[in-house]
Amino acid sequence: MCGRFQLELSMDDILNIIDVLGEVRDRYSEETLSSYTHEKKDIYPGSKSLIVTGEGLHRSTWGFPLHKKLVFNARGESIFEKPMFRKAAASSRCLVPANLFYEWQGKEKIKHFVRTPDQFLFMGGVFEKFAENDGSITQRFSIITGPSRNEMSAIHPRTPLIVSREDIRTFLNPESPQDEVRRIIGSYPEKLLITKEDHNAQLSMF
Repeated sequence: MCGRFQLELSMDDILNIIDVLGEVRDRYSEETLSSYTHEKKDIYPGSKSLIVTGEGLHRSTWGFPLHKKLVFNARGESIFEKPMFRKAAASSRCLVPANLFYEWQGKEKIKHFVRTPDQFLFMGGVFEKFAENDGSITQRFSIITGPSRNEMSAIHPRTPLIVSREDIRTFLNPESPQDEVRRIIGSYPEKLLITKEDHNAQLSMF
């Protein structure tokens, strides 16, 4: 699963993301781009974060509402069949940029930091607009997950979908054949860099 991730965005980071996506920089004003920048912070369900759709960059809230809870992960194996996600899976897919995500292992809740060799990883997700109690409309996203493999399987049974650079355009395109989208959802990153939190490490004040 994915219940927390870390993201830091400078203006250069935003421009690099645009380049990776093959976007045209000139379609965004400097003021618009600067509104997406922020210092390093952890992103939790219910908070806002940058997502990328076929229409560009957006700030969106993490988690689809269900009664009084938030559904912040969507199982890739059943995403085209589940009533909550099937419409978004067909036509409203997105990327969720992150520097790393966290996972906790076992009953001891041992914290792990998971990243790829690149500065950013792009988690695959779905997005949709929901009506709030006050009548306003909020765009929300949920992160797609799949069965863990290799070393991740010893930490947690689920891993967020990480979309490769080669598959970004196909994944975001609402016209892409479902078979191709299913292939991407079933894919797994070639390499994950996993670090376990060291509780014995001490901070030096000098």
